[in-house]
Amino acid sequence: MSATQTSSRARTYALYTGAPRQLACEIVAGLPRHAPLIPAPAHHAQLLLESEAFYWVLSSQRDYFEFPFGIRYVQPTAEGIRLHLESNASLDSLLAGLLPARVSVGTGDDEIHGLNGCRITARSEHGIELRRLGQPTSIQLTGPSRRAFHKAEATLAERIRDHKGEASWLAGDTWTVYERRWEDERQPLPYEPTWREAAWLPSGLLRRLGLLHTVAVPQVVTGHQSRLGQWWILELDHYSDTGLRRAELAQALTDPEHGLPLELREHRDLTADGGLGVVLLKSPDATATLQLRYDRFDYPVKAERAEMFAAIRRRISALTGEAPFPAIPGCSPTG
Repeated sequence: MSATQTSSRARTYALYTGAPRQLACEIVAGLPRHAPLIPAPAHHAQLLLESEAFYWVLSSQRDYFEFPFGIRYVQPTAEGIRLHLESNASLDSLLAGLLPARVSVGTGDDEIHGLNGCRITARSEHGIELRRLGQPTSIQLTGPSRRAFHKAEATLAERIRDHKGEASWLAGDTWTVYERRWEDERQPLPYEPTWREAAWLPSGLLRRLGLLHTVAVPQVVTGHQSRLGQWWILELDHYSDTGLRRAELAQALTDPEHGLPLELREHRDLTADGGLGVVLLKSPDATATLQLRYDRFDYPVKAERAEMFAAIRRRISALTGEAPFPAIPGCSPTG
């Protein structure tokens, strides 16, 4: 492969994953000639774990970060995925969402919060690896220091115990009694047939998370799933004085080579009376739908958040221009 081809593929890899250019060049240079830049998981168990992880990433969003969900970039491979976190604060948020724990809910019953059956199986100077017991799976979290990981984990475990819960991930290479019961009762969402059919979408979005800041320009991204994982909704809040870059994101997500098997079905503009802008993407086989909701909102910037919002502004200012949506048969320019 020529240097020009490698450079072009590295730009595309960086676009989809958010990876720094040098890292993107190194990864692309090491790939076989016709290997996909964004591979799908080799094992179905990995795909299901990533779909569940994306659910918890969305569910654990409780703070403002420079990058969406506090994840600077991702590094997907056929065997697993690496999430590179931007800060200690995003580490706290992600660990609280992903590490499995028995917690009490409002009904007085207990349930498993996080990735049931997952354990920390490896540690390094700047990260940890999570695997689900008995399955060929891997999610790596990297970025902060070993000390930061240790502190975040210890703080989380103490908080769970203070609320009469159980830090299940500390049980070692065996299932806790409650985890096994939770699994045997097939409580986790990935046991739902509808979820399993649509799991490629949240897994695919996690593997292309970089698009939310290399192509799109939201200040904050939140989201949730609906209809047992058949619908995934991402809510992208923008400043009142920036573009939306909706067409650019839709084009990248539906790209036939690097995107997902989605088709643009509908788009509706923001309205003066407060109506949300909407972009609807559906799979041809009707197994999954992605709805992108657009709004403009200028969050109040408190003193303790001033530096964070300045960083968000700098990120957004690096992208300019806005393309029009292509014509969709039976759909007006405003939806």
